[in-house]
Amino acid sequence: MLALDRLIRAWIVGHRSPLLDPLMSAASVVGRGGMVWIAIMATLVIMRSQPLRALLQLCLALLLAAIVVEDVLKPTIHRERPFVAAPQVAVIGGRPDDYSFPSGHAGTSFAGALTLSTLAPGGRAAWWALALLIAYSRVYLGVHYPLDVVAGATIGMACGAVIGVIAAHQRGWRPSR
Repeated sequence: MLALDRLIRAWIVGHRSPLLDPLMSAASVVGRGGMVWIAIMATLVIMRSQPLRALLQLCLALLLAAIVVEDVLKPTIHRERPFVAAPQVAVIGGRPDDYSFPSGHAGTSFAGALTLSTLAPGGRAAWWALALLIAYSRVYLGVHYPLDVVAGATIGMACGAVIGVIAAHQRGWRPSR
């Protein structure tokens, strides 16, 4: 499985295009810390299409995903970044100094996409496309392996779902029996 992971990363990095480099760099920057998701939801709140509690729900989902990925799993698993294992491969942009598995960008992006898809379903296609772009950019730029991104995305969706269930219970939702 890890050999396939390295092979896919090498294929993606080996098929970069100078035309895509700025887009991938920008996607990575806007995905940092989940700030793009907060900006989107804040805009929806300001436009009065979402209540303020939706912003709180999103922030909690992002926070939970970030804590699980950055404070629990990365320091526990200690997977080296791809550029450490293959220093001959150029990295586009900065070289993070933390561990690789799982991807924090993917974690917060998929927590954000799931939460926004639930609360603002009219933009669902855009939310998931943005999350995929941000996650893919991390492999493209040479700072993550594909499995890092898949794991981060899975954790992010789980965190978004947990916070979504808690929020639904706070609003009085009860499962049918």
